[in-house]
Amino acid sequence: MPDTAAVAESIKSWTATQPRFAALLQAGSPAPLALARWALELMRANQIPDALAALRCALALAPDNPVLWSDYGIALSQSNLSREAAACLEHSVTLLRHQPDSWLMLGLVRKKLGELAAAESAYRVALEQDPHSNVAWQLLGVLKEEQKDFFGAIECLEFCLKGGRAQPAIQANLGKLHYQLGQIAESDAAYAKAALLEPGNAHYRQMSRRTTFMREVLQGEPIETAMANYRNSFASAELCSEKDLMKLLDSAFALLSGFGHIEAAIRVGRKQIELWPANPSLRYLLRAVAGDPTIDRSPPEYIVEHFDTFAEGFDAQLVGNLGYDIPEKLCSAVRKITASENRYDILDAGCGTGLCGPLLRPISRVLTGVDLSSKMLEQAAAKGVYDALVREDLTAFFSHCTDHFDLIVAADLMIYFGNLTPLFQAAETALKPNGLFAFSTELWTGEGYRLLPSGRFAHAPQYVRSLARHAFEEILFAKTTVRLEATRRLPGNLFIFRRRESASPR
Repeated sequence: MPDTAAVAESIKSWTATQPRFAALLQAGSPAPLALARWALELMRANQIPDALAALRCALALAPDNPVLWSDYGIALSQSNLSREAAACLEHSVTLLRHQPDSWLMLGLVRKKLGELAAAESAYRVALEQDPHSNVAWQLLGVLKEEQKDFFGAIECLEFCLKGGRAQPAIQANLGKLHYQLGQIAESDAAYAKAALLEPGNAHYRQMSRRTTFMREVLQGEPIETAMANYRNSFASAELCSEKDLMKLLDSAFALLSGFGHIEAAIRVGRKQIELWPANPSLRYLLRAVAGDPTIDRSPPEYIVEHFDTFAEGFDAQLVGNLGYDIPEKLCSAVRKITASENRYDILDAGCGTGLCGPLLRPISRVLTGVDLSSKMLEQAAAKGVYDALVREDLTAFFSHCTDHFDLIVAADLMIYFGNLTPLFQAAETALKPNGLFAFSTELWTGEGYRLLPSGRFAHAPQYVRSLARHAFEEILFAKTTVRLEATRRLPGNLFIFRRRESASPR
């Protein structure tokens, strides 16, 4: 803070050059108050550096004023000085605890710093001091949603609506949260209210139509009836196109199957096949939802179509929205086992967009990625960490790589194979003696493996070990989680095996 002489000099200069500040002083406001009021006007005019200077002078004159510290913290936050802002706001509420608005601002700054638990704590103090604060409940609800605590977020938003005026945005957010939880009836009710409150909002109307369709299907309405109701819900100025219907049935099939509404999902899937027969991916997923026991791997054409379609936004969706962290976990385990001073010939099997690539590059002599999807390989190439990227079926690729690799890493690859025997045999061929085979699986608690409604396979740990013991020794086994699916973390396992110098008899 400036010393007394510097403050006096600043006040003298501003009095001469800033009419608004001079007017506040002439009206009889004490200097600290005049400085604070002028600073707030400067903040509203987005003149943040000048506002900060005025607030520093005010604080030099009144260092124990909690409101000034809070205003200074807000100005610092607007300058993206979040750490300093948090310190000022914390000092303010230490001087005077009952400041609900300052606690809210402190929560926002802590959230910006990534300190989510501290942000929640600040919001809750604000609510203790003002239990009916809609702003506080909304901020806490947004925080809960970002933490994937959708039940907690719903509770917060429902508090916002108690005793307050109807708010379409909150109703729509409730609809979204219920939708993410698979609570279709509740989602439909919330979106219907949002659309009624704000009839000009096309998104609210469309989500209301979509959730109504799913609710009717779940209640046993024939698909044709539910589709007719969907078409009839469009106003005369709107158009229900074939693209709308495709999106409707796609989203309904994905959500219904994801939340275990198997009978309803099958009815939707069959209607899709009836309307658009040339859909090999859907035919496969429909068999997966029905639990077809004859499938022992995902068809290559499904993998190519699926990943080519989602390649561009794949990293943001999988890592950002679904919390996928297997590459970090698996590569961290590998690096703990391998000698840090050595460099290895490494294969990233099923490399996808190359999420493992940057993690493996520091221990790589030659880093190769192989995948079936050309679009995914384009994303991997953009990372600039691979020495070679190959588009080929993995088992075929292995067949011409005898004793070639020191390490094969397969993050989220095994889930597209039920029967793992061909993969283990191919990995044995491609690995050098004492080479490492590191991979993840989704957990199946029964025997062998199981095709899931998602179209992925889950494997029992003992099944994996039974295939590995001929040519490999187990180096690491760890229980883990893979990603979010239908709001829960999917359980899985990490394995690292070392190829023996010479294989034991099969």
